Amino acid sequence: MRPCKRTSPACGGGGSPDEPDDGKYRRPVFIGALTFGFGLGVALFFSTGAPLPCKVCYPAAWLSLVLFALLLSAAGDAAGAVHDFLLQMFLFALAHVAYIRYFLPSAEFSRRRIAAAAVVGAGLLLFLFAGIVPRVASSVERTGVALYGTVIAAMLLSVLFYRGRYAPGFRVAALLFVFSDATIAWNKFVEPLPDATLRIMSTYYAAQYLFALLALAASSRKAAAARP
Repeated sequence: MRPCKRTSPACGGGGSPDEPDDGKYRRPVFIGALTFGFGLGVALFFSTGAPLPCKVCYPAAWLSLVLFALLLSAAGDAAGAVHDFLLQMFLFALAHVAYIRYFLPSAEFSRRRIAAAAVVGAGLLLFLFAGIVPRVASSVERTGVALYGTVIAAMLLSVLFYRGRYAPGFRVAALLFVFSDATIAWNKFVEPLPDATLRIMSTYYAAQYLFALLALAASSRKAAAARP
C-alpha cells in the first residue's frame, strides 16, 4: 500500500488547508504567467506600433523558462533579426539537436513507427534536396540549408519515434515547426508567398508554445509519479 503523508486527513493527521499539495496551485499560476508573457511577446511582434529591438525573439525567450531548446531558438530569432542567416540556421540546428536529445530517450522503434518515419523522412528530404537546395545561389548557404534541413528532418523523426503520453501533441508541434521552416525556404529561395510573415510566424510561435506547454505537462506528470 502506498504510504500517505503524515498531515493527510486520510492518515489521521488532520491535514490543514493552509498546506496545499506542492505544485497543485503553483503550476496553474506558472502556466498562466508563461502564457501571458508569450502572448504579450507575440502581440508585440505583430504590432507595427512597437519598434522594439529583436522583438521577434521575445516569445521564445520567455518560453525558455521551460526548455533550453527554446533559448537557442530565441538566439536564432535574434540572429535572423540582424539578417545573419548562417548564424540563424546554426543556432536553430542546435535547438533541434536539443529537441532530439529530449525525445530520443523515450523512443520506440517499432516496425510501424519505422515505416511511418521512412515515408515522412523521404518526403521531407525530397522536398529539401529536389525543391530547395538546388535553388540556393550561394554555395555556402546551399551547404548550410542542406545541413539544417537534415537536422530538422531528424528532429521530426525523433518525435515520430517518441512514445510519451503527450506524443500526439509533440508531433503536431514538430509538424508546425517544419511547415514554418519549409515556408521560409520556399519564400526565400523559390518564390515569394502572400502573407509569408503571418504564415511563418504564426505556425512557428504555435509550435514553440506547444513544445513548452507539453514539456511542462510531461515534467509535472513525471514528478507526480516519482512522489511517494
